[in-house]
Amino acid sequence: MKKIKFLLVLTLATATVSFAQQRTKEIPPGILTGWMELHCKMVRSAKGIAHVAYSRHFVYTAIAAYESVMHGNRLYRSLGNQLNGLSNLPAPKEKIAWAASLNAAYADMLRNFYGSFPACNSRIDSMEQAQQKKLLANKLVQKDMDRSAEYGKAIAKIIIQWSETDNSNSTKEYIPLKGEGVWIPSGKPAAPFWAENRTMTKDLFSVCSLTAPFYSADTSMDFYKMANEVYTVSIALSPSERATALYWDDSPDGKYMTVYGHWTSILCGLIKQRHLSLTEATEAYAKMSIAMYEASILAWKDKYQYNVMRPITYIQQHINKPWMPLISTPPHPEFPAAHATLSNAAATALRSLFGRQCSVTDNSYVGIGMKERSYASLQDVAKEAGISRLYGGIHYRYSIEQGLVLGAAAAKHVNEFLHFRK
Repeated sequence: MKKIKFLLVLTLATATVSFAQQRTKEIPPGILTGWMELHCKMVRSAKGIAHVAYSRHFVYTAIAAYESVMHGNRLYRSLGNQLNGLSNLPAPKEKIAWAASLNAAYADMLRNFYGSFPACNSRIDSMEQAQQKKLLANKLVQKDMDRSAEYGKAIAKIIIQWSETDNSNSTKEYIPLKGEGVWIPSGKPAAPFWAENRTMTKDLFSVCSLTAPFYSADTSMDFYKMANEVYTVSIALSPSERATALYWDDSPDGKYMTVYGHWTSILCGLIKQRHLSLTEATEAYAKMSIAMYEASILAWKDKYQYNVMRPITYIQQHINKPWMPLISTPPHPEFPAAHATLSNAAATALRSLFGRQCSVTDNSYVGIGMKERSYASLQDVAKEAGISRLYGGIHYRYSIEQGLVLGAAAAKHVNEFLHFRK
């Protein structure tokens, strides 16, 4: 075990050093962060989509962004034939202006996912045209931009076709389980067959095995104590705890940008802070998004396998009938806590590039009146995202702790399975 831990630390340290050592005269990442920031904003206009479904939007878009520029740096390699089912990605035959390639690829990916929302469509067009004008103003010749844009579009087309075969649009009917203490949906359940999606990496389901809490109404048993903690915490929230719960709500309700957008926003800040090149930035974006997507599949597998009852149901049945949580309870089973799982997947993936002591300033929600928040490390961000669900009244502490474990396992699997560098 000590040897494994040593190797993990060495790997993380080496990855971090390579980021610093690889500093070249590459293109700055402004065109990427501009699109990422727009993507986060557009989520607020795309209502009616299940929260977990946004993981597809971000992961496929991030992969397309990476593939549209990675040939511009000889140290990088394609994810084609590494990710399940992804092949036939073209290599450029002529000189490519990589910023123009990414601009076209990102625009087409967003049109694919958000083109049915008129407000989103117009913003995509405006962004793409504005970036084209900037590139031309920087002495890029029109024919070179057109050729480069065609390459980016070709990448996006293949990624979109690949995404359409991932089995995410299941039409099977979900039949709720019956029995004492199981989760019963009060409306349409969110993505009950998400675990049947094609995974990005091989052998994903072998990475971690969680033990679900055992239901009991007995006041001397752990389940009651676990639920009673949620209730006790909820009725005595400090201003700081309340603010944390609301900050990490992330519901796709038109106000927040989802957990996937939230972490994309955090990464934007890191890209700017660390002055990454365009290729480095797309690597970080793709690695983080893939880890979060894989973590979502693992989390949803356990959610619908164990069907653990939510605190709102248990507390109203056994502790205080009129009780309500601070934030809305999502329409899927409780265990494990998704925010903890997804956030620690993101943090662990990014830690492999930025290191353990990577301070973070998160200003994702300054625009809606929330103060920016600062953290000593990426893991501190993930831990706060996780505990926010206890403060919000929608998750048990045990489920949060297990979610953190699951998210880390998913990201470590991605880090080991995928090779971005030659």
